[in-house]
Amino acid sequence: MPPKADSSDFYGWWMLPFLCLVYSIPIGFAFYGPPVIYTFMQNDLGWQRGEIYAGYSIIGIMLGLGVPVAAWMINHLGARLTLAIGAVLTALSGLLMAFLGHFYPLYLLMCLLIGLGVCFGSVVPIQTIVLYWFNVHRALAMGIVLGGGAIGGFIYPQIISGGIVYLGGDWRIGWDIIALTCFIGAIIALAAVRNRPEDLNQYPDGLPPQEIHVVSNSQGHHKIRTFRSPINWRFQDALRTRTLWMIIIASTLIFFLWQVVVTQTPFHLHDRGFSSSDPSLFLRPEFIYGLILLFSILGRLSVSFIGELIETRFLIAISATILLAGGILFWIASRENLWAVYLFPLFAGFGFGATYICYPLIIGNYFGVGAFPSISAVTHPVSSVFQFSAPFVAGILYDMQGNYGLAVLIGSLCTLLGIMLIMLCKPPELHQTAK
Repeated sequence: MPPKADSSDFYGWWMLPFLCLVYSIPIGFAFYGPPVIYTFMQNDLGWQRGEIYAGYSIIGIMLGLGVPVAAWMINHLGARLTLAIGAVLTALSGLLMAFLGHFYPLYLLMCLLIGLGVCFGSVVPIQTIVLYWFNVHRALAMGIVLGGGAIGGFIYPQIISGGIVYLGGDWRIGWDIIALTCFIGAIIALAAVRNRPEDLNQYPDGLPPQEIHVVSNSQGHHKIRTFRSPINWRFQDALRTRTLWMIIIASTLIFFLWQVVVTQTPFHLHDRGFSSSDPSLFLRPEFIYGLILLFSILGRLSVSFIGELIETRFLIAISATILLAGGILFWIASRENLWAVYLFPLFAGFGFGATYICYPLIIGNYFGVGAFPSISAVTHPVSSVFQFSAPFVAGILYDMQGNYGLAVLIGSLCTLLGIMLIMLCKPPELHQTAK
C-alpha cells in the first residue's frame, strides 16, 4: 500500500511533543542533574572534585562510546525500542546509585551504566527519528525536539535540588528522582514514538516526493539555501572524506569549553559566595545553572528558523564565538559582578544550543540521512573521549590550584581552534561509489 499524501494527518507533528519529553527526561535528569547532586555528595562523603567529576566524565564518555551499540540497536530493534531500553537502564542504575553510590568503585560503575543508558535513551535515536520523519522542515523539527533537553536542563535539576533540600540534604533522593522519571520516560517512548513515517503509511513531512520541491519554493515558505547532499553517502565513503573528520575535531574542541562551564557552575558559584539555601531563588547556584540550559533554547530555536537559510558551518562558527564569550564571563562571575553571573548563562547557553543543533544538521546535510546512524557510531565515540574529559580535568586543576582559571583558558584556546577548523569545512565532493 503506498504511503498517504495527506499532510494534515501527518503523525510527525503530533509526535514532536512526545519526542521532546522523551528526550528531556534522560538529558535533564540523568545528564544535567548529577552536577547538582555532587555538591551534596561532597559535603557528605568528603570526596575531592576530581574524584567526583571522574564519574561525570565517565557518564559523558560512555554517552559517546555507547553510540556504536546504540546504532546497532537502532538498525536491528528500531529507535523506539532503543529509547525505552536506555530509559530503563538509566532508571535501574539510578536506583543502585542511591543505595551503593557511597562506595567509590561502585559509584564509578554506576556512572558507566548511567552513561550507556542515557546514550541509548536520548541523542542518536532521537536525532535518527527526526531525520527520518522530516526533510523540508528538518531544522525546525530538530530544534524543537532537542530543545526538550534545554527545558529539562533548566527545570529538572531544580526539582532534584529542591527534593534533596526538602528532605534534609540526602543526596540519595536525587538519584531516586532520576530513576522514577526515567521509568516514566520508557513508558512514553513505547506508547507514543514511531520509528519511520512508513510505519504509519506516511511520507516524511507528510508530503509525497513530487510535492517537496513545490512546497520548498512556494510563497510563504523560506527557500532552502543550505547545501543538501543529493545522495545518501555510503558509510565507508563518508569516513574517507577530510570534511567529516574536520567536523568531528572542530565540534570536539568547541564542546570542551562547554563541558567546563556547564559542569563546574554549581561548585564555581558556591566558591564565589552563592548558596543553595539563599532566600532568593535567583541567587541560588542551581537556578543560575538551570539558566544556562534555559538560554540554550534560544540558540536551538534560532537554528530552527534560520538553519535552512545560512550555511551550517557559518552558524557553528558564530555560535562558538558566542560560547567563547560565555566562558570568559563565567570566570569573572561573582557576587560583586552580578551582571556577569546572569550574562554568562545567556552567552554560554545560546552558543552551545545553536552549535548543538547544527552538528547533526551538518552531518545530515553533507552526507544524507541513510548513513547518519553509522556515521554517528564513529563520530560520537571519537569526540566524547576528549570533550567529556573536561569535567575531570577541570576538577583536577581546581584541586591543584584552587580555581578554574587554567581550565577556562584551555577551553577557550580549544574553542578558537575549533572555530578556525569549522570555517574550512566545505561540502564534500561526491564519490562515484556513493549511492
